[in-house]
Amino acid sequence: MVFSRTRHWIVAAAAVFLAGCASSGASAPESQVALPATQAKAPPPVVAETTTKSKNLLAPPMSAVALAEAVTLDGTEMGTMWTFENPPLDYWAQTYGFRPTTDWLEHVRLSSVRWGGGCSASFVSPDGLVMTNHHCARGCVDAVANEGEDFLVNGFKAKTKSEERLCPNLFLDQLIEIEDITHEIHGVAQAGMSNEEISEAQAALSAEISETCGAETGLECQVVNLFHGGQYMLYKYRRFQPVKLVFAPELQTGFFGGDADNFVYPRYNLDISFVRAYEEDGTTPASTPHYFAWDADGAGEGELVFVTGNPGSTARQITLSQYMYEREIFHPMILAFFDQRLEILHEIQRTDPERGREMQNMIFGFENTQKLYRGELEGLRSDYLTSRKIRWENDFKAEVAKNPSLQAEYGDVWDQLSDIQNKKAKAAAVVYINNPGFLGASQHLATAGLLEQYLTEMAKPEAERPPQFQGNRLAGVEGRLKSDEVWAMDQSTGMLAGRIMLAETWLPADAPLNRVRNPGETPEATASRLIRGSQIGDPAFRQAMIDGGPQAIADANDPLLDLVVEMRAAQATALPAWGAANAAEDVQNERFAKALFAVYGTDLPPDATFTLRITDGVVERYRYNETYAPAQTSIYGFYARATEFENEMPWTMPQSWWDAKDEIDMSVPINFVSTNDITGGNSGSPVIDRDAKLVGIAFDGNPESLPNEFFFAAEDGRTVSVHSAGIIEALKAVYHMDALVKEILGTN
Repeated sequence: MVFSRTRHWIVAAAAVFLAGCASSGASAPESQVALPATQAKAPPPVVAETTTKSKNLLAPPMSAVALAEAVTLDGTEMGTMWTFENPPLDYWAQTYGFRPTTDWLEHVRLSSVRWGGGCSASFVSPDGLVMTNHHCARGCVDAVANEGEDFLVNGFKAKTKSEERLCPNLFLDQLIEIEDITHEIHGVAQAGMSNEEISEAQAALSAEISETCGAETGLECQVVNLFHGGQYMLYKYRRFQPVKLVFAPELQTGFFGGDADNFVYPRYNLDISFVRAYEEDGTTPASTPHYFAWDADGAGEGELVFVTGNPGSTARQITLSQYMYEREIFHPMILAFFDQRLEILHEIQRTDPERGREMQNMIFGFENTQKLYRGELEGLRSDYLTSRKIRWENDFKAEVAKNPSLQAEYGDVWDQLSDIQNKKAKAAAVVYINNPGFLGASQHLATAGLLEQYLTEMAKPEAERPPQFQGNRLAGVEGRLKSDEVWAMDQSTGMLAGRIMLAETWLPADAPLNRVRNPGETPEATASRLIRGSQIGDPAFRQAMIDGGPQAIADANDPLLDLVVEMRAAQATALPAWGAANAAEDVQNERFAKALFAVYGTDLPPDATFTLRITDGVVERYRYNETYAPAQTSIYGFYARATEFENEMPWTMPQSWWDAKDEIDMSVPINFVSTNDITGGNSGSPVIDRDAKLVGIAFDGNPESLPNEFFFAAEDGRTVSVHSAGIIEALKAVYHMDALVKEILGTN
């Protein structure tokens, strides 16, 4: 699965369990983060000294520096995620002999849609029929089930429109207009303004423009930051809601092979679902004249294909120092969080299978992100990728240096960003690990942190509180604090023990999470002692604390609340430098982007921003295990993999497929790979040919593609998609969805 989300959006908010996202740093993480997410242990982090190390911490290895001298670049290192306002017509013509018309591009743009908050999709009929991945629609599939129904396990089939079921809160966004507002946003920066003031002014104007646009047009408007601030566009969307579920296969069909086969190829998955967009009345299917006609034969090897979708984020247009921050600080630290959390969840799953089943979807998500970060870190730590990053930066610097005016204006930006990364490196662990709610922490620790923050913030006037303690959002905080939910002690204790172990590795000896341990005490024993000695799990205690106000914390003499107070104090020592560094980075990123613009213009695509892009590629095999991975896999392979593993999980084939084995044509392709450039957010993206006919749907990348997050240089990186012919064969022979097939093929 391609995980949908920006990398630091994952860390600062909630990751959606979708498939394979990055501007370094982001803002200080929120106090409450509920995060699903993605086995071999990560390399040990470069650590405990992260609060004290010098600039050498972020210096690239000399082996990569030496190798960079011999590197040859091909010009696609920034990838091929092109925006629709700047399509690379000459590049396509020179590379493929194909120059699409304006009408072709408009049709493709309007046939593509953004799925809710995390995936991509496309219209595939004039009556609002939409296709996306099964893992994107999984929340809807689960939500529409009534008592006694399990559509995740058994699949869902609406044979008629009257049988379609409403997906709660789901919406689809179609990009209908794009406006360049770069001059307006850049214009707020005035002489004498600090970095923080410029960043805040730009954010305020962006919010104002979006709000005004929405009020005047009735559309969903979004200010999009491209080239890290080098360009600002106003994207205007038509929103389709309500949306109803039409078809979803069984989970074992949509996620065949489970985590073991995730980010792997050859692959055998029918990772598809269909929904239908409706007019506001909820009874009339939406009229969608722009949709992708279906190519029942699909694409063959060597054929040009395009993927349109909403990649979450990439971090290619960053400096070498930012790259090294990801390599040495952020990725190892975040991966350690996921490793420890999954170790605890897998142990619960082993000892309590019923609870494990209930947590399986969440575990899938964490496994997905764990594998994603691990693959990216392996790439970041390779001399192959690092040497190419060094060479690219050296070439860019040389181009700037050739022009005296550019050198005078931007020549110091690399040193500025290097200094910022070193400041962030010193603060990151203190800021993240001392955040009680970071990355779905121990329920006891996270709630203690939320309670302490609530009591502190509620003593202030509302206008001075953070957004989550204002207006309607405040009710949500109070609801969590007053909930009578009973927390699982083993899970909560394990998560706290994991946090203590992270502190031992990443924080100095005098950090609160290190000082709280008694001599000779294991992290598990410390966590158990703290939780059993605390009353934070008692709703009546929390209510009494709320009634008592800020002074109640000091009076409570509660070990977890006392720890949280100390963690907040430790975090507060680093937050000013952290906030200043991130604000300064925003400003320097914009300068860096302007230098890129001055040298390369729009010949380079911007980093991904979870907005609509189009990427080119060809269907192509690749080197794999000293042989080749085929361009396509077949339904034969689906049956073979289940048979060879004796139908054990996670290679258990649903009974519907065994029942259909004498009817289905096993020679039909089921999955295929292409050289298109995708990342998180592209899940559900349509794959089309030069005639704008649908030949597949993207759902994953292979392991070789993961390092492309930071530099598009993995020659064997591939997009993995479900083949259009395999979709039709399954719908006909296995699921007998004849009306759906006719609608897709336009043969009604």
